[in-house]
Order: sequence, then structure tokens, then C-alpha cells
Amino acid sequence: MFEIGNTLREARVRRNLTLQQVEEDTKIRVKYVQAMENEDFDVMPGATYVKGFLRTYSEYLALDPEVMLDEYRSRGVKTAEIQEPFGGVSMLGAPRSHRGRNTVVFVAVICLLVLGVIWILGRGSDTQPSTKPGALGITSPSPSPSVSKPAKPQQTTTPVVKGELRVSAPDGESWLEVRRDGSTGTVLFSGTVKKGKTRVFVGDVLWLRLGNPSAVRLRVEGRKIAPNDSVDPVDYIVKNGKLERQG
Repeated sequence: MFEIGNTLREARVRRNLTLQQVEEDTKIRVKYVQAMENEDFDVMPGATYVKGFLRTYSEYLALDPEVMLDEYRSRGVKTAEIQEPFGGVSMLGAPRSHRGRNTVVFVAVICLLVLGVIWILGRGSDTQPSTKPGALGITSPSPSPSVSKPAKPQQTTTPVVKGELRVSAPDGESWLEVRRDGSTGTVLFSGTVKKGKTRVFVGDVLWLRLGNPSAVRLRVEGRKIAPNDSVDPVDYIVKNGKLERQG
């Protein structure tokens, strides 16, 4: 199973970021950052918050948020949305203070209108008040041509992460196993990478075995690796930013 917490923690440590600095930059409280790194998602208010925090924290660490969310959803977590998380109220349930304030404003407007009519009538029947906007001191601004400038597309660049390995399956699915520190190290992932999906791993030394290499595309620290057309299983090891075939 893919380890969400270890991947987040290793990415943070590589950037020499403290939990307090993460909280200041992302506005995610420290206890929720620790909960993600420990995969203790029950600490959070609900599934909606978990997904939002995972996306924000992954993007902050230059990791693929979809990989994190796919792994989180694959664990069968309920995804019921939490309605009005910030205690909002509907229009029917508006506070009485708001309704009372609106009533006061309405009464004040009516009073001003009545005073205005009395003042106009008091000027005498021989002088008809002008209702033109200029006479009432109201000027209509002349329309100015608006020139809309085409929005410039924002270009975003993904920073290179040291020791990062991306395994994509654009043309078909492939079985994949990834271990840390070598062929006998800790298993980070063991399963099938489905068509169109991408898996991301970070480590000083990563060992991987591809069941269908021709369907897989690899990137090491953002650099594309030439595809392998073999249909037989192939083993690789990633070390110091380089990919080497084993056996």
C-alpha cells in the first residue's frame, strides 16, 4: 500500500521545513499537518477537510495531489460533504438582528422621501420643480470605452524534487512494485498502475519492478526516461538522480 504519511514527511524534511513553517505558509494547523503525516485522518473534522488539506499540502511540497487523493479514496473512506462548515445560515434562518436592521433602514428611506415631497410642495405652485437630472445635481457620467486586454496565461513550473520518481501508465496498465533502499527494502507500493494514472515516490534509493514496461513512462527528478519496449518484467534502481537497469 502507498504510504501517504511517509511521502509527505520525507518531502517536508528534504526541504528543511518545520511544522510551524508549514502552518504559516499553508494556514493548516500543526495538529492537522501531523495527522496527515501520521495518516491519522480521524483527527480531522471530516472527509471533505481531509481531501482539501491533502491537496493543499501536496501542492505545497511539489507532490502530485491526485496521487494522494486517489490513494486516500482507495481506502474506502466515506466522502460525504459537510454542509456549512463555518456555521453559515440560510436566508430563511437569518438572525433577527439583521431583519431588525433592515426594517430601520426601510423606515429611514420612507421618511426621507416624505420630507422631500413636503419640501417640493412648499416651494409654491407657480414654480414647478425641474425633474431633470442636472437640476437635481445628478450628473450622468459619460460612458468611456472599455478596452479589454486578453489575459496572459500564467505559466507554472513544477520544482524538481531530489530523489523523486514518477511512474505513469498512459497506454495501458502495468503491475508495479517499489521498495526503499533496494530489492529487499521496505515496500512502498505493490499493485497495478491503471491506465492514465501516475504514482509518485521519493527516496535516496528506490528499487522498482515493472510487469509491463512498454505501457509505462518514467520520470526521475523531472527528467523523462526513454521508454522500454519490453513486454517482460524489468527491474530498475534509482540512485543519485539516475535510473539503472538491474539484471
